[in-house]
Amino acid sequence: MARPREFDPEIAMDRAMALFWDVGYEEASLAELLSAMEITKGSFYKAFQDKQSIYLAALDRYNDQVVSGTVAFLTDVSQGTGCDRILGLFGRISEAVQRDGDRLGCFLCNAMIDKAGGGEAEARLQAMTRRLEGAFQRALLDDGWDTKTAQRTARGILSAYFGLRVLGRAGLSSDMAADCIGQVERLLKPD
Repeated sequence: MARPREFDPEIAMDRAMALFWDVGYEEASLAELLSAMEITKGSFYKAFQDKQSIYLAALDRYNDQVVSGTVAFLTDVSQGTGCDRILGLFGRISEAVQRDGDRLGCFLCNAMIDKAGGGEAEARLQAMTRRLEGAFQRALLDDGWDTKTAQRTARGILSAYFGLRVLGRAGLSSDMAADCIGQVERLLKPD
């Protein structure tokens, strides 16, 4: 008779994601991963193939939990105009950093500069990036922007989004956040 799992896989995945988010793939040793997940090596290998497979699962979890929520907000017309939604997102990020001292930044941003790129991880990161870019573009299209201008502007906004998230990890000052949001406001005023 098979023994039941001695850990909650959802909680263990959240803990693994938190570790990868904080220190990255390369810096997260198997021992640190087991400690963070609060599971034994045997349980780990029964539930997961290897460190890479749990990293990919953590990226998928971030995509489902964070990227999907961001895309849903940016494309929800009940939240105001497309420009209002974009500025609202930037405001929420800035407030979280200022209010909560959020120093994790964005797992997607962190993972893109991590040494675990390539292969399946890179494909997942590129797909998440395209989803965010598409959501910014849809928000602009909702406001009547032409497709070409919306696409170009969405890419500029995506760059500002990643920059704001990285700066948040570095301890973003309220002045710097305001300046970043001011630049996004300028992008949202078409010529």
